[in-house]
Amino acid sequence: MMDIALGLFALAYSGLVLFTVASSLRRLYPPVRSAVMAFVLSVVVHGATTLMAGELAKIAFFFWAVPHALILPLLLYSARRQARSTGA
Repeated sequence: MMDIALGLFALAYSGLVLFTVASSLRRLYPPVRSAVMAFVLSVVVHGATTLMAGELAKIAFFFWAVPHALILPLLLYSARRQARSTGA
């Protein structure tokens, strides 16, 4: 049961981080580029912190990578829809 709760937390955290950062970057870049830049920034930050986890790096990587990989298509779909609606 705790594994499911941790998985849902990781998914919610990933969605919150990616959509918030993409929304902030939307002021600088078009929607699709801001979504990709949000993912790249997340890869850099979470990748660096994962490397610091030592022997637990593999678990930390999966805690980060799997939810982000699940959220990325939703983020890109949302950005494409926004780009079409605004003409950006």
